[in-house]
Amino acid sequence: MIIALLLAVAVYCAYRFSLLTGAAALCSWLIGILVYVAFSGAGLILLLFFFLSSSVIGLWGKSRKRELATLVHEKHGRTIGQVLANGGVALLAASGQCLLPHPFWLVLFVGSLAEATADTWASEVGVLAKGQPFHLLRLQRVAPGVSGAVSLLGTTAAFLGALITATVALAFFSFPSSNGWLLLSVVFGGFGGNLIDTIVGGSLQVSYHCRVCQTEVEEEIHCGHRTKRYKGWRFFDNNVVNFVSCCLGGLLAGMLFLYMQ
Repeated sequence: MIIALLLAVAVYCAYRFSLLTGAAALCSWLIGILVYVAFSGAGLILLLFFFLSSSVIGLWGKSRKRELATLVHEKHGRTIGQVLANGGVALLAASGQCLLPHPFWLVLFVGSLAEATADTWASEVGVLAKGQPFHLLRLQRVAPGVSGAVSLLGTTAAFLGALITATVALAFFSFPSSNGWLLLSVVFGGFGGNLIDTIVGGSLQVSYHCRVCQTEVEEEIHCGHRTKRYKGWRFFDNNVVNFVSCCLGGLLAGMLFLYMQ
């Protein structure tokens, strides 16, 4: 009961400070409850680390990010779609642990959050890199913020995000294996999932062309006008890409962990 109340206060504060929408706050509270039941307080600490670190890094260079036409600018905080995109796999892992307890679910949980952290850090930091990023599939330089592009700064941030998430997990969880193997599994899953995110984002994710500012964007309405679909499947937006990447990143970590047992 106390944990539920503390979580309610936390998500309400996030809502009041426009970090989460109302629906996203409620969804986050439900995810937090189930994660606590499945993985105890350590699971909540890891969730909190992802949310706080992503929020703080999101503030870095905020004025410069506002100038980038390629980015989607949130006015009322993260939506329920974004919460499920990054925390949906954690929710599934917690459900699996409650129904059929096994160490795999814990590694899936940690691996998915490592990927979510790596992706968020890469996106928030990478757009601040000097020069234009390199698109992995088009093999050319593109504007900062275009899906499928990478920079040295963003890639470094992704690796650090996965590594630090794994380190935090090692500090608070007790794993039935050597810490070295677990660290390798989670970092591999988190960083590998981020690479998958880049490739899927650059190929299948829908993007649009704004006829006003002549920019590739992720919004159907940009500069006050309707955009034209440029590539990708219409339903395959950034939230879908993030969920798929979290899923695959967590599975990579979990399968590698099981293989090394």
